[in-house]
Amino acid sequence: MAFRAAQYIRMSTDHQQYSPVFQRQAIAEYAAAHNFRIVRDYEDAGISGLTLRERPALVQLLLDVQSAARRFATVLVYDVSRWGRFQDVDEAAFYEYACRRAGVNVIYVAEPFENDASPATSVLKALKRAMAAEFSRDMSRKVFLGTCLNVRRGFHSGGPPGYGLQRILVDADRQVRHPLRQYEYKSVQTDRVIVAPAANGEAALIRKMFEWYATQPISPTGIARRLNDFGICNGSGRVWQARNIATILRNEAYIGTNIYSRTSSKLSGRWERVPEQDWIRIPNAFTPVVDRRVFAAVQAKLARARQRPTREEIVEGLHEVIKRAGKLTQGTLRHYRSAPSVGQVMREFGGLYEAYEAIGYSPNLDPARSEHRRVEHLMEKRVADVTIEALRSQGHEVRYEKHTGTICVDGTLRLQLVVRSPWLVHAHEPYWVARWPDRFPVDFLIYGRIERAGTELLDFHILPRGSLAPGIYTVLHRHGQTHFEAYRHSNLTLLLDLACNTPIEVVANPPRVGGGR
Repeated sequence: MAFRAAQYIRMSTDHQQYSPVFQRQAIAEYAAAHNFRIVRDYEDAGISGLTLRERPALVQLLLDVQSAARRFATVLVYDVSRWGRFQDVDEAAFYEYACRRAGVNVIYVAEPFENDASPATSVLKALKRAMAAEFSRDMSRKVFLGTCLNVRRGFHSGGPPGYGLQRILVDADRQVRHPLRQYEYKSVQTDRVIVAPAANGEAALIRKMFEWYATQPISPTGIARRLNDFGICNGSGRVWQARNIATILRNEAYIGTNIYSRTSSKLSGRWERVPEQDWIRIPNAFTPVVDRRVFAAVQAKLARARQRPTREEIVEGLHEVIKRAGKLTQGTLRHYRSAPSVGQVMREFGGLYEAYEAIGYSPNLDPARSEHRRVEHLMEKRVADVTIEALRSQGHEVRYEKHTGTICVDGTLRLQLVVRSPWLVHAHEPYWVARWPDRFPVDFLIYGRIERAGTELLDFHILPRGSLAPGIYTVLHRHGQTHFEAYRHSNLTLLLDLACNTPIEVVANPPRVGGGR
């Protein structure tokens, strides 16, 4: 009677001798010689053996060996390296032990030792596992050094070339074969890829972007707005964003410099940023799109923009705005390019009203309205402090931007927190309105209601993206009732649950309720 067994096959790209056909043949020969019958097949094709991640067949095998319904008592594997090249040799031993503990024996058919519990076998398996791990480390070093060599020879190391650039396929003698479109790659091992200016007008647009920024008082946001007004889309067919322009203006590829190894992930580890002094930077590797003098002028302007002004410089800039505009508001700060930004004022003074006091400016505002705004800001700060503390106590990473009232949770979930008192109709009938921000993206708007000049929170509305039209004032509560009852809560407990359990895409496009006015 034949013994029932399962076979595990793993094929990576490290060597042709480990092809699935070769492994199956060797396992079949071993099974025939030792009276095994293969009843279950597990195969991970084209998958690295460094980790258990993305190896569904091995994961399923480890689950099946724990099941009482399994139909085999042995797993046949070609050799130790096919089981895995885990960098921690104890990890490979643990997975094998998990099988043995469940009553399933693992046999390596091509190894010169029997898979028994003898001391000699244990030593040989530990040595083989260490050799398998070292093979991956050695292969990683060779691949990295080979890529570095190609970069120094002026070849493209991979990834999208950037807007205004294109990839060109060349042969071993650097003779041009043809341009590569998106998702096209070289198929001949000796072929290489270089980068050249695009031939569809994008390169000219890149030069215009650099010219605008170097010679005009314009920001990346202004360039993006100008391109969108012209109806010009970015390389993905979408509208331009300020971050797209900023990335282009910093990209040295437009002056022909090839940069490699800005980030690193060795042996399926986490990605880490490499210090700039360790980057591999090859000047004149590509045909430049932008003149070096223009590029240098752009970098100098970007460096000035990144410099944080001193308190004295901010105060001087605020006085200059008052002198030119006659008043000081967020609108006038945004209007004058030379003025301190709203964010700089908020970071330095904590708020616009605090800046008024620091520079001795008295805004021409209704005293009652000023007092209401002061109370609203105070309540927003209190709610933000409590919310941030609660989120951090649950292990979340939280960042708060006071000038926008935005809380960023774990680098993915963005919430805007506002506390508002009511507007009045005919000076006596209160109603509360909300406005979804249209200048920056958020996933939820947290709206707290208070009475006029009151310090007690009435309730909260946790409004997901899509529930309100951006940039439009929408009535939330009037005549003693809310138009958004489904989103109304007495506290922010739901917010803590959302941060822990709810993917953003689940609430990204909810049905719109209520009305705008």
